[in-house]
Amino acid sequence: MAKPTPLQVRNILAALLMVAALVYNLVIGGAGWVTAVLAVAAVLSTVSAVLNRPKPDA
Repeated sequence: MAKPTPLQVRNILAALLMVAALVYNLVIGGAGWVTAVLAVAAVLSTVSAVLNRPKPDA
């Protein structure tokens, strides 16, 4: 298994923080648009981490 790149680590950390903020926003009954923005941002960050994975060695 390849070691994750710094960009992947950053994207995964960002996604985890956004999910934590999303859960907090849901618990406190925050605005729906904030929840939607956080959800989209977490998905995009996760997809970016997957797409930026290192190429396998030949």
